[in-house]
Amino acid sequence: MEDHEPTQDTTEPLSLVYEPNPKHKPIPTPGRHGSICPPHADGPAVRWERFAGNEDSFAVRLAFMPDPDEGVGADPVDAASWGSVEFWVHGQNLCAHVDQNETLRSAHWYLLPLIEWFAANWNPLLHEEKLPNRNIAETAAEALELTRFAPPLAGEAETLAWEKERYQWRGRHAIRKARSGGLFPNLVIRRVRDLVELSWNAQPLAGAPYNFRYSSAQGSALLTPDQVARPLYEVLSAATNHLAEVAPDDAGRLAALQRSIRQISDPAQNPSRVEWLAGVRGESAPPERLHHTDPQTKWHVRWSEIVEELQELGTPDSAGEALRTESDSIVVTGSCHAALMFSSMSPTVTPNDVRTVTAVLVEQYSPDPVLTELTTLSRPAPMNNSLRPWEQGYDLAETLHAELNIDLSAGWVDVHRLIERLGVRVLERHLDDPKIRACCLVGRHHTPTVIQNTSSSFFRSTNAQRFNLAHELCHLLYDRSSAQKVAIASGPWAPRSLEQRANAFAAMFLMPLELIEAAIADPIHDITWVSSLATELRINRRPLIDHLYNLTLMSEAERDELLDGAELLARGRRSDKG
Repeated sequence: MEDHEPTQDTTEPLSLVYEPNPKHKPIPTPGRHGSICPPHADGPAVRWERFAGNEDSFAVRLAFMPDPDEGVGADPVDAASWGSVEFWVHGQNLCAHVDQNETLRSAHWYLLPLIEWFAANWNPLLHEEKLPNRNIAETAAEALELTRFAPPLAGEAETLAWEKERYQWRGRHAIRKARSGGLFPNLVIRRVRDLVELSWNAQPLAGAPYNFRYSSAQGSALLTPDQVARPLYEVLSAATNHLAEVAPDDAGRLAALQRSIRQISDPAQNPSRVEWLAGVRGESAPPERLHHTDPQTKWHVRWSEIVEELQELGTPDSAGEALRTESDSIVVTGSCHAALMFSSMSPTVTPNDVRTVTAVLVEQYSPDPVLTELTTLSRPAPMNNSLRPWEQGYDLAETLHAELNIDLSAGWVDVHRLIERLGVRVLERHLDDPKIRACCLVGRHHTPTVIQNTSSSFFRSTNAQRFNLAHELCHLLYDRSSAQKVAIASGPWAPRSLEQRANAFAAMFLMPLELIEAAIADPIHDITWVSSLATELRINRRPLIDHLYNLTLMSEAERDELLDGAELLARGRRSDKG
């Protein structure tokens, strides 16, 4: 059960031991789009309430009530904050739960620590994307579950570093870190590109009664930043101001909280938010061996150095465009090219890679709006939770084939010719990080560009380069933000769902059904037959085998046998070259 982390604050004070049903009083539902309920809305129980947002996307309801313990064992200002809270995501009330066979709609506890936590962690909560230690899952809630323990072969120092990074990250993003003895749902909030991800699961909680459970088992949602930030800010501000009017503040907690809330709307917060977006803050990272990198060449580059590099290499206009964001007073709604690119690179990106990437950002700047055939074809295609990423990738590739009416008479897809026709510039650059296969960028004032990484194993064959181009084409066409920006490095730190979709797009685009059907009039035979087909399609064997399996043209056992055969052939070739 999680709520224990490798620090000294794991033991909760006895005065905050959870007591079930007597403190759980369901409250009525006010208007869906926000109101302050009058004092008599729920008899004498509800003293104050605020609802903000829309239950169909994201909403928060928070109410203050009399403390059932009449302040015993709690600080007076905490006692005044006793109440209930609900978080709504896509029509689900994440705080609804069952306790002693009774269904309750709200989580009840002292809410001041929760309000303070939101205020203290506002910037990373809504702007930090990179997961702790490894980009191991599609959602943050799942990633925290999978990275609870360090790798088995990690030494003591590495294990401590791993646990520390996870603990700190969880402290910025999981609302259970603000529970102070209460029972909150395991809701985790983070940024994903120009959206905010909310993910949750039914992870057991230390101190919960045996028959206590939250009704929403697991799920996730991607919403625009303002859809999440606005309701949160409205409720936090109103709740803080109310407490300041009615509660004693001898220790100055409420005055400090009011200052923190006001700072959220301070324009001076914007640089810090962009730094969180880029994910290259100057904090210590786990030992490099856990990141599979060479400690001799590893540097932790600060965002300020990236900004300086852009300003040194470019003109004021080109550097300014690479750093241009779309923001309102409380949240960055649209990231800049530089932050988008570096958020998908390793958190310990080297200075050489910073210089290489920033040079491309300023070189591909155009003072005039860039209009190409790619511009007319591109359209944002947000991830659809009802479809698996590879299914979406297949659908997008088939749609693009139909739109372009691509000539297949040669028996293969000439992606180089198409890329040139669409106005995409292809560059070759050496990056220190060999795990990045390629990068791409495009914007209103940036020429659509693909950067092939010459240090990647995917650059070693023409077929792999073709797959890279098709993969990056998916990003350029369908992963644009609302501001028409794309900047992404395709590698282990890029969003997993986007990478899976782009891989599937590349497979279907380079191996459309028409060519597959023409090639497999007879049943699939062996690895020699697959190799021959791969040569015809100008694709590597492994993506072909996976594609044929996804098209249900072979069983799982047949796929595994063919993949083993492909690996043996690849090893043989490497031995011959050696």
